Amino acid sequence: MDLRGIVADKCSHYSPFGSGLAFAQNGSSTVVAAEGFWTANKDLLALIVSLAALLFSIVATSQNIRATRKIAEDAADNAAAMARTATYQRIHELLVDSKAAAGRRHLFQAAAANNFPRLGDPGWDEINYSLALYDTMAGYLARGQVDKAVVMDAWHHPLANIAAPVRAFMAHRRGENVRQPWAHLMELLAAAERHRCTCPTIGD
Repeated sequence: MDLRGIVADKCSHYSPFGSGLAFAQNGSSTVVAAEGFWTANKDLLALIVSLAALLFSIVATSQNIRATRKIAEDAADNAAAMARTATYQRIHELLVDSKAAAGRRHLFQAAAANNFPRLGDPGWDEINYSLALYDTMAGYLARGQVDKAVVMDAWHHPLANIAAPVRAFMAHRRGENVRQPWAHLMELLAAAERHRCTCPTIGD
């Protein structure tokens, strides 16, 4: 056999068309095998689909629960804030009323003169009424029914100014055998004296 015959014989054994055909046949066999697997395992496929649907449902439900809880928490916070505002407005209106103002004025005058009214005197009830309102606001504050920042911004100056006259009057009350400590009021006065105001000053 001459050289050309040898080359022709080699090429016939390594034809690219033969390799491509074999690859195509192998690919088709793989697809057929995969289809055959899922056909033979329909129950497994159905189980996988069901599990995927269940997982999606769980995730969606969890997200909905979190969103609903957040909405409920926000609504509760807003309702609580509105309730605190309404409570403060009511006690504020009573505190700025002329009757309460007269009682506080009488207390300052009596403390300056060191001459507090006796139990049953006309000024006694006026002073006690004004301080009872302060004690009521202090009780609201202690129970979180009003915002401390709002109370201090509006009332810390009047409270700090009246603290010494109140303590003197409380000592006078004990001398009259009146045992009513007004613990919330005394705590509020102490807090007002400790409060550091960030209010603007004249000229700012």
